[in-house]
This record gives sequence, structure tokens and C-alpha cells, in this order.
Amino acid sequence: MFVRMLGPFDVAGAGGQVSAASQRTVLALLALHAGRPVGVAALVDALWPEGPPPSARNSLQSHVTRLRAVLGGAGVIRFDPAGYRLAVPRDAVDVLLFEDLLRDDASLGAALELWRGPALPEFDGEPFRGVAERLAGLRREALARLVSRESDPDLERLWAATVEEPCWERGALVLAGALARAGRRGEAIEALRRHADAVVDELGLDPSEAVRRLQISILRGEEAPAAPRVPDAAQRVPLRFSSFLGRDAELKELADLLRGPALVTVAGPGGVGKTRLVAETVRAGSRVAWIDAADVSEEDFLAAVAVGVGARLGPADDPIAAIGAAAREHSVVVLDNCEHVVEPAAAVVEAMRGTRVVVTSQERLRVDGERVLDLAPLDDAAAARLFAERAGVAADEDVEEIVRRLDRLPLAIELAAVQAAALGVRELRARLDDRLDLLVRGRRTADARHRTLRAVVEWSFGLLDDAGRVVMRRLSVFAGAFTVAQAEAVVADRTTAPVAASIAALVDRSLVVRHGPGRFRLLETVRAYAAEQLGDDRPATERRHATEMAAAARRLDRRLRGQDQAAAVREIDALLPELRLAFARGDRRTRAELAAAMYRYGYRCQQYEVLAWGHAAVESGMSDALAAAATHAWGRGNLAEAQALASRVEPLGAAAHEVLGDVALVQCDPETARRHYRAMDGEPVHRVSGLVGEALVAAWSGDVAAAEALATAALDLATSTGNPSARAEALYGLGEALGDTDPPRALDLLTEAAALAATVDDRLFRGAAETAAVAIRSRHGDPAAALASFREVLNLWRAVGNDTLQAAALRNLIVLLVRVGADETAVLVDAALPPAGLYPAEAARLDRARAAATERLGPERVAELRGRKAHVHDEASRAIDAALSRMAG
Repeated sequence: MFVRMLGPFDVAGAGGQVSAASQRTVLALLALHAGRPVGVAALVDALWPEGPPPSARNSLQSHVTRLRAVLGGAGVIRFDPAGYRLAVPRDAVDVLLFEDLLRDDASLGAALELWRGPALPEFDGEPFRGVAERLAGLRREALARLVSRESDPDLERLWAATVEEPCWERGALVLAGALARAGRRGEAIEALRRHADAVVDELGLDPSEAVRRLQISILRGEEAPAAPRVPDAAQRVPLRFSSFLGRDAELKELADLLRGPALVTVAGPGGVGKTRLVAETVRAGSRVAWIDAADVSEEDFLAAVAVGVGARLGPADDPIAAIGAAAREHSVVVLDNCEHVVEPAAAVVEAMRGTRVVVTSQERLRVDGERVLDLAPLDDAAAARLFAERAGVAADEDVEEIVRRLDRLPLAIELAAVQAAALGVRELRARLDDRLDLLVRGRRTADARHRTLRAVVEWSFGLLDDAGRVVMRRLSVFAGAFTVAQAEAVVADRTTAPVAASIAALVDRSLVVRHGPGRFRLLETVRAYAAEQLGDDRPATERRHATEMAAAARRLDRRLRGQDQAAAVREIDALLPELRLAFARGDRRTRAELAAAMYRYGYRCQQYEVLAWGHAAVESGMSDALAAAATHAWGRGNLAEAQALASRVEPLGAAAHEVLGDVALVQCDPETARRHYRAMDGEPVHRVSGLVGEALVAAWSGDVAAAEALATAALDLATSTGNPSARAEALYGLGEALGDTDPPRALDLLTEAAALAATVDDRLFRGAAETAAVAIRSRHGDPAAALASFREVLNLWRAVGNDTLQAAALRNLIVLLVRVGADETAVLVDAALPPAGLYPAEAARLDRARAAATERLGPERVAELRGRKAHVHDEASRAIDAALSRMAG
């Protein structure tokens, strides 16, 4: 059997015809790796470049089975743990035979005879497109080599190749030289002119010095010099057979940057795909010099670059000047993996001005004229697709979580995909905390520092000086993003260098990344490695972290009470991962301070996680910390516990009075509620809350005039503070006061309150205002509109976990359900709610609703329904949907 792909695809000596496109794709990819296994994921990628169907593996197996039948049995295509393998020697595939013959100048003719047309013409996707471009380049170079060594060469094929690729400089030089030596000087000049025009028009470059020298020699009638041989290093653009995903925008950006002479540094963290991006961008070009500096020391760097660009250094030559001159003979010079040789790399690129130079490095060179492409991790969708393709699985929540925790770095994702094939996706996800020792099975042909995740990070860490390593280790105690000021408080001591300068250097090295304005973070993998290195420094660093987070919480708590509340809420939201860590690590005093500082945020934003921190501070003696615990109990419906916790420490602070007032308000104890609300003095925002509490007591007790006066006073005071949450609270109080005497104005006030509360994520008074508005509509407005709004209110209270206020909302719903005729559901909801004290007006409304339902259903049916156990939220949601459908129908 002989597989031919240098021209139309054909299989000679097979038992039958391989006609199906899918089978030809499988065979072509197996043939390119003849004798070596091809992974299932790679075959799936080639068959379904836009994304595999769920049945991809079964379909692949079916294609292989049919191929075996055509090719003569199961032994031709074998399966082992590494994938499928075409069991033929290299010389049974024309592509591989062609490459082998090119190694010897004596067999160039035989190699070129294998070429019957463009390689792999029917396969236009990856990895075939890249292979075809590489093979075309090898053929062109072979034609040039053949013409250069023959005394009477056949120039037709070389002429055709230069027409097809007019920017190919070496081909133009060899062709023109051969034509001149054959006495065809006019054609030689025409060949050079065609090349020069193409270089100017397509690349925006001037023709090289070698082209100009040859033109002058031919015009003068001098003997044409032999064309220079392109150094081997210039031909080794890395080639990967796997697909290249998620970098379309970056490919275009880099190509645009390289349209003219320029120095471009592609910078980014280790494993982000810098080398692959550059290789995909430049591999189709001719005269590309590629120098991989990964294993090159600073002392040997200049020599390596000189070899790569073809500079011949004499004893007295200035190596940098010679490199700069030789670089001009190349369309692009790539200096890959230069983070450990930035100083000599900066000196070399300065000498290459006028040439297109691309540098890949974890940090920029910081030289004049440098243009930087900062290569970020993949986006979420591309990262998930990359893992799914490499692992041969469907993208799901587990895959999304895996790639997120791997910072969406392509190398880490590929390493993880290898392990997923062995462990399974769920097991891999469960073990990612041990990622540094888990992800250890990279490509065997990759350089050592890309074979394991630990090696990638160790390489980057090893480039730091001692001060940089200390800062990195200590930064690992942060859970997420941090400011420079926070880093200084946690990292700095007498032994450390200036922290701000160290962070700037680490950002340059791509070990620390920007995370929004003024904030930074470590990549997860880097953080895991740095945390391993913290050692004996850990306890002191974690104490400083906890202390700084408690101080930050106190500062933000003060800002919550002023005009800057919205920004303060956003900052607390962003700081929550750090606050959680500080609470877990802190001593009793620190935990109590955190609970106290988070009271107002937890109460207004209905964050019961942080309110629960107060339970760890019961013995602290801090009134506000106990108020946090009490508010947590109040929201969960444990009113007796809330009362006991808030009363535990004397004297009571404003927060404790607020909780005790809320408990008494819910228990329908107006005198106790008034006493606590009136005791809320001191800061203006506390006084606003006290006045609103008093207004609610008055309104629900039937004293509308007093309620309106108190709420109006609260609104005036709140407006003077400029605090959005205080004003939303006062607007809510006034809306409640006017609910039955002036419903239209009350609804306007409540709508404004909910909108204003939403701007600062005040879920308490957004929900309270929306609940009050729904209750007013249920009594005085369109029942359909009220029902539709009720669903949103119930979902809000359920989402935040406030059982007390959810129950209050459901009592209003009972009245509305009876009004629209959903009597049975109203009875079920009423029976499911816990007993509660009611103010006279509300009690009267509920009594009327219960009586109407009983009259329509009958006492026996009501008793039967009240004996059932119903999930109150689900019953309410079903009732709302059914009633709305009935009204719409």
C-alpha cells in the first residue's frame, strides 16, 4: 500500500477505493503519522473542526472499521492506549518519503518527482492546512537547492514556484542567478523586478540588499554570485498537528502589527500560548528566522541568534552589528522564550531596526519602539472547547469549572485533558487542589518545562530575585484580588523591598495580573505554587492578612453610611473572598471585629453568610457583633434567639436596638418596638432608621397622621445625609404610611424607594418596598398586576433567605388569592405559615379572606386542606401561575 497526498489523495495497492470523505480524512491523518499512534481527540478534531457531535467517538470507530475493510483487515489500522496507528513504514507515504529524501542533496530530484500537485488539496482544515503550507515551503527550498547545484538546471519548475510565491526571496535570487549564468539576463532582471514589486505591494518592505546587489551585478554584466543558502535554523518554525482555538483576534492583531518593520513583544504568563500564536502567524511566510532561547544562557544568546539569522562572525566583528545586518535578509526574525535573557535580547533587537522582529517573553523588553501584545488566557468558551476537544468529552459544568480553576491557560488545560482521559472529568475536578502534582503528563516531545504544570511555574519562579520570591510567597495568602495598599500591609516587614515596585515588576513578568482598576491578583496555579513555598513565614503573614482585612472592613463600614455607599458596597463584594479567609484564619478578637464591621452590610444587603459570623463572637462583648448574630436569627424566623442575642451585652448599641425593634415589630409589640427605635441615636443614618421604625409602628397600628409625620421627618434627615440607603428606607416608610389613604402617591414613593435601594444593592428595603407595593395593589389595584409582581417579591426573599419577611409577604398573598378565587391554595398557604402576631388592620383583612374562602369551600373542605402539608413557596408559585393563566384566558 502506498498513500499519496502530494497532489490528489490516492491509495495505491489497497483492496478497495477509499471514497467517503470522513474515511479519507482519518486515513490522511493516520498516514501523516505512519507507524505512530494518533490520539482519538486529534482524529475527532480533524473530522469535526466546528465541534464534535455527542456520538463522535462511536462515529470515529465506525469510520475506522470501514477503513480496515477497504485496506485489507484489522492489522492495517491498530488501536492501542495512545490511539489509532497506521501500521505501514514511512516510505509507504509519499509525504514522509518526500521529507526523508530531502535530507540528502543527491536525492532531491527523486523527492521532487513525488510531487504531483498541491499537497493535501481536499483537506482545508487543521492540522492539514499547516502541514500543506510547510510542505509547499519544503518543495520550494528543494527546487532552489536543486537548481543551485546543477550545471544545466531545468528552470521551469522554479520559475513556476516564484510566480506562485513572488515574495519568496531565495527562489527569486536562485532563479535570477541561474538565468543570468545561462545568458538570459533580461529574464533574470524581470524575475527580480517581479519579486521586488511583490515585496513592496504585499509586505510593505523594500527589497533586501541581496536582491539589489544581484540586480546591479546582472545589469553590469558581471558573473552572477551564487544565492546564499538559508541557514537551517531559519526553517524550524514549530509545527503542531493539533487545532488552534480561540485566538482569531490575536492572530489578526499580530499580523497587523507585522505588516511593516516593527519590534513586537508577545508577553504573557507561562503556558498562555505565546509560541503557538507566533508560529501560527508567521509559518506561511518565507525567510523566517526562528531562534528558541529556552535552553540558551545569557552568555550564549548572541551566538545562538547569530547562527539563527545566518551571521558569520569573524574574530574582529561586532556580533550585534553583524546580527543586525544578517537579520535584514529575513522577512521575520522570531526570538522565542526570552524572559531569562531580556538584557541581551534588548540589545540585539535594537540592532535589528528596519526588520520585523517578534519576541516572546513573560515580560516586555522595555526598548524604544517596542509594541506589546499582552496575551491573556483564553475566554471561557474557547477554554471549555479546548478542554473538550483534547479530552474527547462534551463541555459541561465540570469542564467549565476545571478551566476556570486552571486560569484558562492553554497549556494547563491540555495537561488536564490528558489526565481526564485516565481519571474522568469529575474525578479530575475533585482533585484540582493538587493540580501541581496531578498535571504531569505533557507531550513527550515538548521541552522539559512544558511537560508538567509544576515545571511551568518553577521556571517562572526561578527567574525572580530573592526579594521577588519573598513578595510572591506572601501574596499567596490573598484569596483573590488585592490593592497595592493591602499588599503593603500584608507583605511588608523590615526584610522586604518596596512592595509597590515589586508588584510592578511581577506584573511585567506576567506572574501578577491586573484585575480591574487598581487591583491585582495571582493566577490560581501561581498562587498554589507560591503558597507551597511560604513555609515558616505562613503564620505571621496570615495574621497580617486577617488584621488588614478587619481594618479594611471597618473603613468600608464607615463609607456605607455616607454618600459613597454604592462604591463601598462594590468594594465589599469584591473583598468577600478575603474577608472569608480572614474570618477563618483570625483569632477571636479579629472574628468579632469582622462580624461587627459587617453588620450593616449584611443587614441591608441581606447577606446571611456574613451575619452568621456574629455567632462566633457571642463571648466577645461587642454589641454590633452580637447584633449581627441576632439579625441572622431574626431573618431565619428565630425571634426568641434574636432577642436573647441582641440583649446579651449592655449598653446596647444602635445596631442592637435596631434588631430588638425589628423583633418587637414582627411580634406586634408596639411599645417595645417604639422604645428601641427611639433609642437609635448618634449617627444620622441610625436616627433615620429609628424614625422609620416608629413610622411603621404607627402606620400598622392605625395612626396614619403620626406615621406620615415621622416618615416625613425621616425623609428630610435622610436627604441631608446623601446616603442612598437611608433615603430609600425613608421613602419606604412614607409609602407604608400612605398605603390606604393615598395609594397612588404611596406606590410612587415605593417605586422610587425600590429603584434607589437597588442602586446600592440594599435588598432589605428594595424587597420591603416591593412587598408593600404589591400589598397595596392587591387591596386597591389590578389583581393580575399584583400577582405578577408577587412572584418577583417571593423569589427575592427566598433567594436571600429571609424567612421572616417571606412569611409577611405570603400573608398579603393570601388576601389576594382569595380575591381572585384561588381559595384552596389560599387555605394551603395560610396553614403552612407559622403562627404570627398581627396588627389590627392586617388581622381584619386576613379574617375577611379566611371567612370568604370558608364560605365558598365549606368548613369540611377547609379542614381537609389545612391538614395537608404543603411546600409554601411552591404552592404560592403554582397558584400565581394558575391565576394569571385563568385571567389571561
